[in-house]
Amino acid sequence: MVHHVKDLSADQRLAIESLLGRALREEESVTIRPSVVVQEAPTGQERARAFRQYQSSLDELAGRVKDVPEEEIDAAIEEAVGSLRPRG
Repeated sequence: MVHHVKDLSADQRLAIESLLGRALREEESVTIRPSVVVQEAPTGQERARAFRQYQSSLDELAGRVKDVPEEEIDAAIEEAVGSLRPRG
């Protein structure tokens, strides 16, 4: 459900701003979509293991491009972003 900020009551606006951690602007709208948490985030040892696995994946990706000049990497990123979000 979409709510225009200008149409929110003071209490609604305060609650949403509290959740967002910032003030809302009058021209903004807020979309509220309930969802089910499929799985709780890991904690403790499982969280540490998941982070190590994530870091390992990043290291592997970095190893694949270690000999590629930074300018080429930046150009590839710019090209990919440009194809997803045409500049206007």
